[in-house]
Amino acid sequence: MRIVVAKVLCLLGICVLVLAGALLPVRLIEADHEKAQRSRRLLALWNSFGGGVFLATCFNALLPAVRGKLDEVLRQNNVTTDYPVAETIMMVGFFLSVLVDQLFLSLQKEQPSFIDLETFNAGSDGGTEPGRAGPRRLLGLAFALCAHSVFEGLALGLQEDGGRVVSLFLGVAVHETLVAVALGVSMAKASLPLRDAAKLAAAVCLMIPLGIGAGMGIESSRSAAGGVASLLLQGVAGGTFLFVTFFEILAKELEDKSHRLLKVLCLVLGYAALAGLVLVPW
Repeated sequence: MRIVVAKVLCLLGICVLVLAGALLPVRLIEADHEKAQRSRRLLALWNSFGGGVFLATCFNALLPAVRGKLDEVLRQNNVTTDYPVAETIMMVGFFLSVLVDQLFLSLQKEQPSFIDLETFNAGSDGGTEPGRAGPRRLLGLAFALCAHSVFEGLALGLQEDGGRVVSLFLGVAVHETLVAVALGVSMAKASLPLRDAAKLAAAVCLMIPLGIGAGMGIESSRSAAGGVASLLLQGVAGGTFLFVTFFEILAKELEDKSHRLLKVLCLVLGYAALAGLVLVPW
């Protein structure tokens, strides 16, 4: 029962953070490129911290959970194997994430990767003009965010351990808030009215609860099929976190020449914070 309450509280917390992150830029920045540029510096460091959080989430929380669930499923079916099944499932999730991301990019050639914080680079010479952040681009961005958020919610909803729920909540909250702010800046650049921006933000926001609810439903069914589904979905979600960490956070932040050592420090601090949190008995 405590786990269910914790998941509901996490759900509400993430919804509030996502809505606030998406709507505040629309309200405050209002296509002000100078403000967007200043915000980008701070968010780049916070994004690096989030990368460390995701590394710990993947390797210190999700991977052990997938291994534990795999052992349970194999024991129920009297199967033994030395093959690294858990790691393979996570890599399948990773490759699926890469495929979806590249497919999306090929269909939306003018749009950057769907979790790219380059939307904060509006003041640079290479930035896009405000008019290019049009309705079709915003809808494409929101659709990609919705699909991605479902898997993050699934990972949270499938957990049975309180410590892993808290660890995943922190990782998802950091990342989803940053993503929501990036969406908010895009909406501000497009001069989207606050009412329409709220509708778009709400659509993205509802995907996390959808994923959490689906995960809780699968986990509550004690059947063999439910156990296998939980194992596969947790593994795929772990691969998604891996993709986000290396392709969407580290690759972009460390490519930028500014504040590189500070970003590495934030990365280590993010990992240490989550790795230490896993040790706490909840």
